[in-house]
Amino acid sequence: MIKVSVIVPVYNVEKYISKCLDSLVNQTLKDIEIIVVNDGTKDNSQKIIDKYAKKYKNLKSYIKENGGLSSARNYGLKYAKGEYIAFVDSDDYVELDMFEKMYKKAKENNFDIVVCDTVEIFEDGKKIYKKSNLHYSDNDIINYIISPPMACSRIYKKYIFDSVKFEKIFYEDLNLNPSLVKVAHNIGFLEEGLYYYLQRTGSIMKQQIFNEKLMDIFVVLENNYKNLIKDYEQEVEYLYITHLLRTTTLRFLDYDNSYEYLIKINNVMKEKFPKWKNNKYYKKSSMKMKIICKLAYKKQYWLLKIIKKLV
Repeated sequence: MIKVSVIVPVYNVEKYISKCLDSLVNQTLKDIEIIVVNDGTKDNSQKIIDKYAKKYKNLKSYIKENGGLSSARNYGLKYAKGEYIAFVDSDDYVELDMFEKMYKKAKENNFDIVVCDTVEIFEDGKKIYKKSNLHYSDNDIINYIISPPMACSRIYKKYIFDSVKFEKIFYEDLNLNPSLVKVAHNIGFLEEGLYYYLQRTGSIMKQQIFNEKLMDIFVVLENNYKNLIKDYEQEVEYLYITHLLRTTTLRFLDYDNSYEYLIKINNVMKEKFPKWKNNKYYKKSSMKMKIICKLAYKKQYWLLKIIKKLV
């Protein structure tokens, strides 16, 4: 029986993919399959994949036309036979015992989803540990909704993807993961940093010219609003606070032509959550986050730019 199917979308990562695949073919959990999906890569990534596929019988290589990350993940799901599904981005890597630990945690507790912590790796060598469970609630379903939504920090029971798929939209992880509380029965956390997330320069998030795909954040949060607001109002409000008012404001500050979008953030918050400062999770957040959110809401963008350069 295949315990975990690991889906690895690949696009122009010849510089990084060997480290990624090394961390997967050497997993201590042996009953896994590695599904590598070449999403129309234009570099030499496929040559590297071929070498691994020839050497490791549990690594399977597929090639498709370029369709983006969500498309490649969904493509891999068609071939997955594992009891659980995992996703690993091809420029990242994982601890060698990641899937053994996560599978064990899932089986011992009958979890449909298990979430681990991540470690952000910067090209200058700096590392930042990111907790998945904020412990803002005694209910891990609640903690899951407001946790960082990264798909690669999770394993999912396969049945979940019988009814949902990744949508072709930017912020696809935020679009999917919070609403999975309506599908999954039991969710838990494994609070160890098992996934290493490379922070590459040149990504859409770090481009010097404003990319219209960044505007998808409004659509994605609206999707979460429609799916969850009836049962999880405080949690949805917190998603808007952390992902829109804080993170997106800081991101848009980098672009000279984004003032109208910064104003849109304020208008959305005033329309949907005018009393956001009373949110019970926001009250538990760090002083740094509170300062950023208050300045953003007051449109003190010049001061935020100074703070961003200092931290």
